[in-house]
Formats: sequence, C-alpha cells, structure tokens
Amino acid sequence: MKRKNKGFSMVELIIVIAIMAILAAALAPALIKYVRKSRRARDVDAAKEIYNGYARGVIAMDQDEDNDTGYGSGVVYVRYDTILNDPPQNLEDYAFEELGGVPQSSTFKDYYWKIEYSTVDGKVNKISLTPGSGSATEYELFPNGETFVDQGT
Repeated sequence: MKRKNKGFSMVELIIVIAIMAILAAALAPALIKYVRKSRRARDVDAAKEIYNGYARGVIAMDQDEDNDTGYGSGVVYVRYDTILNDPPQNLEDYAFEELGGVPQSSTFKDYYWKIEYSTVDGKVNKISLTPGSGSATEYELFPNGETFVDQGT
C-alpha cells in the first residue's frame, strides 16, 4: 500500500521560514529609514503650517481692535500641550487658534516648537524643534527643512 504524501515536510517549512527571515532582515533597515523620513517630512509640513498660522495670526491680530499688545518677544517655545488663551491675547494665541492648537511633533514627541519671529511685523524667520528653552540641541524645520528630512539619524 502506497502512502500519498500530503503537505510539506518539516525541513521544507524550516527552509521557507529561514528565507523569509533573511528577506525581513534585509528590508527592515530600509523600512525604518523610510518611516523616519516620513515623520520628519510631517514635522516640516507642520512647521510650514505654523508659519502660515503666524501670517494669518498677524492679520487677525491687526484686525482685532481690542488688542494693542504688540507682537511679543520674538522667540516663543510651545509644546503640543500648551494651553492657549481664549479669546486670543498674543500672537501665539492668534496663530495657533488658526491651526486649532499646537501640533505635536511626529519625530520627537516631547520637544518644543521654537518660533523666532520679527517683533516689528510678526514675520516668522525660523522654526525649530528643541528639547526646551536654552538647549543647544535644535533641529531647524523652517525655512530649511529639507536638511532635517534627509538626515541619517
């Protein structure tokens, strides 16, 4: 009586699993790099939105007859959990009200957005991510965000 062989042998299954593991190990670094790059690109897009929010905030602030406080200090550190004044009282409040709140960084979860702007006209000069005020570590996202996106780490 002949026995029909149905299914795969254990050796065949182990070989297939080994090949799949080798392929996964080869693809994992490329996939991780792609995910990091996309997170950095999202942060650069968020910085551009902050820039646009500040431009709209300047217009809104200038149109508000009750507000005569000026544009502020010129450097602001804000984090995603920053509580904004309602009604808006300063340029940051106006800018982030336009955005619906402060965005959270996709790359560095607890970092602060450092926004440097002109105290004369409210125009944003530079937007960075930093661990906190006074920190030497700073990642520039605007106006030169491409270098941040292309970083290797």
